Amino acid sequence: MDRDTLETSPKTTQVRHGGRFRIRRSDLGVFAIALLATVPVGVFAQSSGPRHPSTANTPDRPPANTPIPEYYQGSLQAYAQMKAGAHGGTQYRRDTYGKMPDWSGLWSRDLSRGFQFDTKQSGNGFNAPLGPITADLTPRYKAAFEQKLREVASGNEWDQLSDCLPAGYPRWLTEPFLREFIVTPDETWWINEQQSEARRIYTDGRGHIPEDTAHGLWDGDSIGFWDNQTLVVHTIRVIHGEYQRSQPDYSSQTSTLERIHMADPDTIIDEVTVWDPKGLRTPWHVVMQYKRVTDVGARIDMWSCESNNNVIRTASGSSQFILPGESVTVTRAYKDPDTFYLTDTQKKLFAQDEAEDMAKQGGKK
Repeated sequence: MDRDTLETSPKTTQVRHGGRFRIRRSDLGVFAIALLATVPVGVFAQSSGPRHPSTANTPDRPPANTPIPEYYQGSLQAYAQMKAGAHGGTQYRRDTYGKMPDWSGLWSRDLSRGFQFDTKQSGNGFNAPLGPITADLTPRYKAAFEQKLREVASGNEWDQLSDCLPAGYPRWLTEPFLREFIVTPDETWWINEQQSEARRIYTDGRGHIPEDTAHGLWDGDSIGFWDNQTLVVHTIRVIHGEYQRSQPDYSSQTSTLERIHMADPDTIIDEVTVWDPKGLRTPWHVVMQYKRVTDVGARIDMWSCESNNNVIRTASGSSQFILPGESVTVTRAYKDPDTFYLTDTQKKLFAQDEAEDMAKQGGKK
């Protein structure tokens, strides 16, 4: 590119979100530097080593009964019922680690059904066109989805991955490339090579993040328990987005319940049920399948998106690829970190969500 100009305008570093203020992600670096300047040097020397005893019971482990908003209650009740049916869950400890399921190795999404989130949808988008979506969408979200399909058909499509942003959960479940599980008694990490995204599923008995300190997370806030060899997961507080290209959108009030288990030595199944009071009239159940990767020498690598990013967003909001030998002039203005990656249709849809919430709260944001 010949030129990259940056235009900025004064803007507050705080954003009111869900009835409280939070600091923008883009300002965290400046905030951290300012904070460090106020801390005595001796503090670092005192806190740099390991702390004993364990920090497992410090405030970052919320109590199991920590209240969460009403719009998550449907999925939470289903989760609680499953946990009661499992008699509180199978309790694994370090000395019984060998009894936990062995999900080691590399895995990848089974793409025989395509990339779509809707695994019951006919077609795969490759050699067979996608059929009607099976989700029971609310009228607003159905209208937004239909508008999205019209824009895609006309060649006007934008994907936040082209901004080198995470896919975000639950879309994260659909993405290809390599994956791995790191299973321990207290938490399970499920890592996807794409954008180096990692989900952390806590199985140490904690509850969800308290409402007064919570905010949206790209991959949500996940807690779980073991039902013998099955990992049961409850996830809330996602950042609104799309289930996948040519799939519907989901709101920030989305929550999910998953049952993850190994069907055979080469297959892991994730049964997913989605609740979304904004986007779905009824819960949506899909089944994801992941296959063991047997390529010799396969390794998960750090995902360096920008090194291979030759896509820009046009004035109409569509994608344009810069080919070898081409030169494009880009004028860059301030990017609102909460909305810059959304399409115009998404901005309108999610703004309506916020307006609805404000009306319910008597105009208080």
